[in-house]
Amino acid sequence: MNEPAELPRSNPFSTRFTRPGAVPFLFDGDESAEGLVAKLAKQRWRGQINGPHGSGKSTLLVSLGQPLRAAGRQVWQVSLHDGQRRMPRGWSKDAGSIQANLIVVDGYEQLAYWQRCLLRATCRFRGWGLLVTAHRDVGLPPLHQTTSNLAVAKKVVETLLAEEAVRLTPEHILAAYQEAGGDIREMLFRLFDAWDARRLPAD
Repeated sequence: MNEPAELPRSNPFSTRFTRPGAVPFLFDGDESAEGLVAKLAKQRWRGQINGPHGSGKSTLLVSLGQPLRAAGRQVWQVSLHDGQRRMPRGWSKDAGSIQANLIVVDGYEQLAYWQRCLLRATCRFRGWGLLVTAHRDVGLPPLHQTTSNLAVAKKVVETLLAEEAVRLTPEHILAAYQEAGGDIREMLFRLFDAWDARRLPAD
């Protein structure tokens, strides 16, 4: 495979282009953010978004932001990462200060069991809705299941390269996707490094 003679100075796989929400969530068929918010309302504003690593759960949360506001939801959100076993100190006071009525926890399964119980109890006591993301079922009403597959990976790459002269071959996208173990976020990290090193093939 031939190397391109010149690549744009900006890396289309950099964080500012790939962070959650920078690329719109890719809905299937007739699904939409507005439809999911309507479903969440029917579930009394309780739900879980499930899916494997790098399958777009955080991106979906961003896509739900405007429809949630349109539905009158005041959102307080926290993103948890590896090792964060408890909610931020004073979180319920912070949520109360903005008169929140929907608590959103991205990475809910990071919490210790007793912290999950406390979170749910607090939300029930305050009358707050609760929307979470997790890799597996955590006992809340299901809202959406995100998936990671090659077709979605290709669409994400095509979106990021829409204004670039350089294109990637399907074989290169497949190789990066497989090396990342099907994790689209990890695939984009690998493509970032490859783009910076100018090791990407021209179509």
